[in-house]
Amino acid sequence: MTEKIKVPLVLLPALFTALSFLISSGCGGKAGLSSPNLYGDRNEQTDKADSAAVDVNREKRPEKPLLYGSSNDTVNDSSLNEAIPSSLPDAVRHTLADPQKSPDEAAFYETFSYASVDIDDSAAAVDDDIWRLFELAEEYQAMGVIANREAAWEEAQYYFEKALKTLAALDIETDSLPSPEAAKYAALLDNVIAEYRVALRSLGHLDEDISVSVLIERFGDLANNLNYDTMTVFGQESPAITYDIPIVMNDRVKKSIIYFQTVASDAFAKYLSRSRKYASMMIRMLSEYDLPLDLVYLSLVESGFNPRAYSWARASGLWQFIASTGRLYGLNRNWWMDERRDPVKSTDAACRHLKDLYNEFGSWELAMAAYNGGPGRVRKTIKQQKTIDFWKMRLKRQTMDYVPLIMAAAVLAKNPAKYGFYDIEYERELVWEEVVINRCLDLSVVAKAVGCPLQELRDLNPELLRKYTPPNAKKYTLKIPVGTKAKFLLAYESMPSPKETSWVRHKIKRGETVSTIAARYGVSQYAIFEANNLGRRSKIFAGKSLIVPVPLDREYRSSSRRKNQDYQAKKAIYSVRAGDTMWDIARAFGTTVGALRRINYIERGSRIYVGQKLKIPASATKLKDKNVIDSKSSAAYAKADNASVKSKGSGKGKAASGTYKVRRGDTLWDIARKYGTTTASIRRLNGLGRSSRIYPGQLLIVSAENSPDYVIHKVRRGETLSRIAKKYRTTIAKILAVNNISNPDQLRIGERLKIYLN
Repeated sequence: MTEKIKVPLVLLPALFTALSFLISSGCGGKAGLSSPNLYGDRNEQTDKADSAAVDVNREKRPEKPLLYGSSNDTVNDSSLNEAIPSSLPDAVRHTLADPQKSPDEAAFYETFSYASVDIDDSAAAVDDDIWRLFELAEEYQAMGVIANREAAWEEAQYYFEKALKTLAALDIETDSLPSPEAAKYAALLDNVIAEYRVALRSLGHLDEDISVSVLIERFGDLANNLNYDTMTVFGQESPAITYDIPIVMNDRVKKSIIYFQTVASDAFAKYLSRSRKYASMMIRMLSEYDLPLDLVYLSLVESGFNPRAYSWARASGLWQFIASTGRLYGLNRNWWMDERRDPVKSTDAACRHLKDLYNEFGSWELAMAAYNGGPGRVRKTIKQQKTIDFWKMRLKRQTMDYVPLIMAAAVLAKNPAKYGFYDIEYERELVWEEVVINRCLDLSVVAKAVGCPLQELRDLNPELLRKYTPPNAKKYTLKIPVGTKAKFLLAYESMPSPKETSWVRHKIKRGETVSTIAARYGVSQYAIFEANNLGRRSKIFAGKSLIVPVPLDREYRSSSRRKNQDYQAKKAIYSVRAGDTMWDIARAFGTTVGALRRINYIERGSRIYVGQKLKIPASATKLKDKNVIDSKSSAAYAKADNASVKSKGSGKGKAASGTYKVRRGDTLWDIARKYGTTTASIRRLNGLGRSSRIYPGQLLIVSAENSPDYVIHKVRRGETLSRIAKKYRTTIAKILAVNNISNPDQLRIGERLKIYLN
């Protein structure tokens, strides 16, 4: 049994002040944190507000110090000890559990001080695909921004489209579930769109793979420059073609036709090639609702007949429903599926929505305008401008362009050859059979059982966001290829349910909250809320189960705390595991969180990820391979020009050990994932800024254990010491001292500066 040593009385005020701060930060109410700061989104103003809200003189301790979230998701429980998150330092847990008992004073001073412990330090490593994809989207955005600066508009378009598609894969709810993920998503999407618009103003041609929003946005930029007299018609006059939506061949519609013939010809040809996949089903349903059959071309402009299409307005699916309108017409979405992407359900919802709009406005032009801009905007315009003639209305530019584009799409699609669209290779109609299942199935198992490629199964069920059918659905209708129903039914009973390798069922214990469960598994709260269809203020109860989405093949934190000897560093590099915190790692190796942050260039509030490589300071008292570091630090390294290292050998994509030769199409994200590191680490090791660009043939240092102690930076025109110091995350004083510079104003172009990385 450990001997109990009392903390000197002089230290008690500081101890309880710190404890009061920690406890009050997590309690419910306006003064507390509504959710754990797992993601480093706290700003200086928030910190000040939280600090100001603490009453350090209060004597009574709350019954439940909720250090990790609001009280709304708390299990009713009188057990204080179980309510204390296991990820907190033992010294903190010990004092919270029994304030009359003091922690071991020696251990207390050896490993931590309360002044250095905050929620960020005790937040578990995030192992969540959401944040990984955020970082990937940011990489693409950064590449697009660089291309914009260099006027490489086609390249910029490529990267911004990649960023948008990455965000589309997330499809995070932003209007009903406030969360760090929703805030990050909204800000990142807005930034990508703003930068993309810069490229669009100068882009001469649109690729076939553009997102749907670009089609209308680009037309709005070019409309005034298009001459309707230049519309091209090929061949003989075709037989009369009839339409059942109004077609007005005025200047605006003619310009729309020219736009599809020229700037957007590749995209329109791609849309035509996909049109027959869903046209028969759509026409049949439009007919059932007694609607004009040519409304099928509204889907062409909305999505290009792509069920996974995604717009800048955060709409999704063949008919581009936003989340709120989708819910209004029965299209639900959660972590596992998004019914806006279901071809049949979304078409049924679109038919009902269009019928409602026509019944209200009595005009198909106005109904289509309301579909794009919202019925409220059309009502307001009618009231203000005293007209029901769409062509006389002054609406939002996108809505004014939208209706003519649909008319132009109908004209071209009904006679493509006449307008220059020859030899369109139409994709075959999508047909399927349906089976009803009552348990979760892995789509790869189903594909193997019925004898079809996995991608075919996913194309038949685009509403599924994961590789599994929803585990919490009692009955789910799964689409399978025609002619395979007998095979499926024969194999159904023997099909194994997933072994929960990408999600686990967690039985809620007394005292647990959604935030503590998220910290244990190293995922975000958003993922748990979405996977279980919970609201932000939903309560959870002991004995019930929660589905926790965890990335494939990742270990998750056990309920018992790890012992220090479980932490192993290879050549002073530690690989972060699920459940780790900065505090855990620092304590395990006998160092401080501050030292760990400094040597790895991790800013306060930044999150850590499972699989991230962290350097352990040589000063760490419990580092077993310290002798390896000491010998390595004294070795001589070759100088590197502008933070790159010369290769001693080459292979396919690889150069010398610890370096990588960039290939065409590579991104920092791809390289970091391949080598089990992070983009921030590669940037640091190579002296790359957030906007620095990589190029084919470039040699990058990818492993900290093979990196030099310093780099040689060649001063370029316009650079200052301040800018250089910021690039390498060092200080001007250090640069001056190392290079024996007395006057910082006498920096010369071409001068070589030695800059230490650590």
